[in-house]
Amino acid sequence: MADFRTFSERKHLTRTLLTSLWALIPVLTLGLGTLPLMIHATVRTKSPAQALATVPYGVAAALFVTFDPDVSATYEAVFGAAMFFSILVGTGHAFAIRSRVWQHPDAPLLHPLQQRQRALLAAHRDERAARETARGIAATDPQQALELGIGRVDLTDRPFPDGGLVDVNNVPAEALARHLTLSVERAAETVRTRVAVGGFASVEDLSVTMNLPPRHLDAVADRLVFLPPREAAGPG
Repeated sequence: MADFRTFSERKHLTRTLLTSLWALIPVLTLGLGTLPLMIHATVRTKSPAQALATVPYGVAAALFVTFDPDVSATYEAVFGAAMFFSILVGTGHAFAIRSRVWQHPDAPLLHPLQQRQRALLAAHRDERAARETARGIAATDPQQALELGIGRVDLTDRPFPDGGLVDVNNVPAEALARHLTLSVERAAETVRTRVAVGGFASVEDLSVTMNLPPRHLDAVADRLVFLPPREAAGPG
């Protein structure tokens, strides 16, 4: 096990040194190798942003090729600026993208738990953003929110992903029981009450009207939305 760890550490060190040499190409070639390096980075990362960032280095390379010291002092100053840009900015850029360009192809296999963590965190951020967008629609255009099925966790064919919102005024009792952690009887009573009062207006209104225990809804408050009850809404 110790031998394997030593080999792995050695391999990691070698990889770090080689990729660092790659990132130092702008310095080692006095800026002449910066454009090929950036093109190589674009091909490996397949990133449109990286492709766009390569353009200034192409301009600097064109100045290198066409440089004529006899043209003017201004032209010579421009050439100096282009060289400065290619060497210093190019080196900083190369080190910034080095890990993405030379990402180990077996990284997900080598670090499966970290990959799962990143995927779950990304999904969590995406879900939260979807909730914020859906909540904005519910606040500005309730009718559209109803048509999109926002908050209808009881429907499986909803056209609009809402990040897990729950439309308290329109979902059936079973959904209220599951998502609000209510008993079946309490959920049925909540449905009867919302029909009688014409729907709940907010988390506070729901909590007070149904006399729920303090802080009972705190854990799910950010997932609740209160759209106008549909005319056909029944007792659940």
